[in-house]
Amino acid sequence: MLVKKGGFFKISAAVLCLILLTGCWNSNELDELSIVVAMGIDKTDDNQYELVTQVINPSEIATDAPTTRPPVSTYSTTGKTLFEAFRQLTHKSPRKMYLSQLRLLVIGKDLAEEGILSSLDLFYRDHEFRTGFYVTIAKDTDVETLLSVLTAYEKIPANKLMNSIDAVETNHGSSKGVTIDELITQIHSKGQSPVIAGLLLEGPEDSGTNISNVENIDAPVELTIDHLGVLKNDRLVGWLDEDASKGYNYVVGDIKNSVVTLPCQDGTTSIEILRTQSSMEASFSEGKPSISIELDVEGNVAEVDCPIDLSKEDSIQKLNDETEKEIKRLMEASLKMAQKNFETDIFGFGGMIHRKDPEYWKTVEKDWDNHFKDLNLDIQIKAELRRKGDAEQPITKEE
Repeated sequence: MLVKKGGFFKISAAVLCLILLTGCWNSNELDELSIVVAMGIDKTDDNQYELVTQVINPSEIATDAPTTRPPVSTYSTTGKTLFEAFRQLTHKSPRKMYLSQLRLLVIGKDLAEEGILSSLDLFYRDHEFRTGFYVTIAKDTDVETLLSVLTAYEKIPANKLMNSIDAVETNHGSSKGVTIDELITQIHSKGQSPVIAGLLLEGPEDSGTNISNVENIDAPVELTIDHLGVLKNDRLVGWLDEDASKGYNYVVGDIKNSVVTLPCQDGTTSIEILRTQSSMEASFSEGKPSISIELDVEGNVAEVDCPIDLSKEDSIQKLNDETEKEIKRLMEASLKMAQKNFETDIFGFGGMIHRKDPEYWKTVEKDWDNHFKDLNLDIQIKAELRRKGDAEQPITKEE
């Protein structure tokens, strides 16, 4: 049979495709995998790595019917390295660990204080891990206990924690989510130290792993998002309190929505912060660097519990002034803790100075934290309250 020249090339291409397209040679069936959604790592007393995995029980997630089986299970192993600990899981888990759905990595306090960078190598190097998961630190509890707590609102505790981090960052501003990409970049950055969200377990530890914890209206054990932990290089050196954590996010421009509570005669006024825009600039005077921070704030009057007439322009201006003072107090609290308590630059001022004057930076780069302690800072805030609601005066019992 004769084959035209064009037809020969088509047949050759089809044969070549059949040879090259070998199918999914390394595929795994879903019923052969354990889907890992959260992991915890720490160091044991004998200096081995402890590894805890939280995996989904698919049959419990897929049904809405009442069940006595938990929606997730945890497996814990140890090893001289994290990779060895992973392989030790084969002694406990009946299925291969599937890592691409990891949502949360929890680092134990002991490991965080020792230094975390070498421990992150596996998570950054291995192709099975995606880099969008959050890195957190377990505060005042061990990682295995924390990852074993069952949560009421979300069947999968890892989802609850990740969603809570997003909610606090978006609506309150006293914490923030940090992915492994961001964390490693900041650790290697010259002129900025990282911050990481903390996780807290509230309530009796023994009750959290029992299915009854999610059968009560008010769960006796809850997982909550704490404030920001401060790292110097890659070691945990302390924690910002709530005011300083909020102040940090105001300084770096990460406040998306928050609340400012102002004291007034016989009560308080709540201001809803809707938008912020932060700008920072490095400058030099007589050879010494300084940082100027300008913050524009837009908000609404949310709640009034004091005698004030919002129909008057000077009343609104007074609230603007008080809002500016309160936000400045929060920012100064964060700056003071970083400069005096921890002596480490968590704001990235060093990077700004580097870009402004590379030659000066070379003289202070190796000892930047000591220079940061005495860095001159200037804060300027402009607040504007645009809406005051339908009532121009507070609702009182007399009215």
